[in-house]
Amino acid sequence: MLKLEKTIRTIPEESGNLGAMIRSVRKSKGGDGVFCVVRSDATQGMMEIVPLLYARLEAKSREIAVLGLAGSKKNALELVRQMVDEMAKRGEFAGAKPLGADEPYTEKELYEATK
Repeated sequence: MLKLEKTIRTIPEESGNLGAMIRSVRKSKGGDGVFCVVRSDATQGMMEIVPLLYARLEAKSREIAVLGLAGSKKNALELVRQMVDEMAKRGEFAGAKPLGADEPYTEKELYEATK
């Protein structure tokens, strides 16, 4: 089952298309070109980008939480970047630095993030 989170995210450039993308998720037809940002089963706090058609197939065997929608893979990547940056600013994403941070990760930071 595809489960839409209470607040579905998209990038500002696609906010006018959000209603149409949500309708595509709720219908069992269509959805070509719609990409879902979903919560990963692998690890808490991880996200995946999957085409809506693939998400529908996976949803037949398990519940999939849709966090965001985009009209292209490029826009889905930008959406994930924005979401991770916001999580890092709030301290919810352990070890993450906002993209564009001047300092690269140190070896110690990388080691700590993999514990």
